Amino acid sequence: MQGKTKNVLLAVLVVGLVSMTVAYAAFSTSLTISSSAKVNNTKWEVKIDNFANAGAQANLNGGTSEAVVTMPATTSGTTISGLEVKFMKPGDVVKFTFNLKNTGDIAAKLNGFTLGEPASSTKVTKEVKCGSTPAVPSTSGTAMNLAAGTGTIACYMKLTLAADATMATGTSPTSVTIPNTVFDYGQN
Repeated sequence: MQGKTKNVLLAVLVVGLVSMTVAYAAFSTSLTISSSAKVNNTKWEVKIDNFANAGAQANLNGGTSEAVVTMPATTSGTTISGLEVKFMKPGDVVKFTFNLKNTGDIAAKLNGFTLGEPASSTKVTKEVKCGSTPAVPSTSGTAMNLAAGTGTIACYMKLTLAADATMATGTSPTSVTIPNTVFDYGQN
């Protein structure tokens, strides 16, 4: 019986050793994962395009406006700057057209904008309109969203000297410099 117990004990030890060897081999196996990933280049480019004087406008008091652009605006990205206008008589209007354009790969939306207003004492008002929605600092609508690569919104900026503005006879025209107007776009 003692020989039988030894054989059983020896068999259990052999089975245990084989199990431990198999378990060790299973846990020591290396796992190799091979993969590749590609990141496409993207381009962010929202800008003001084709900024131009819209030409002769009607004077609010009748006739044609005689306002003169003495310093044309410059545009950089989504900023209009350096614009100076001389109003010759009350009711003069000057209008500029431009596009907000997305030539990048990422859809964009208007987060807000800074509207550079002329000094209040000049009685000059500034209006900006884009698409069918007035350009106000609100993102509630979708009219100011620009699709990736093709999004374009037609806009205008109009400066008007009040029809009741007083200009002393024999004095120089009312000259107005317009501070920067900046459209702030972010990722849509």
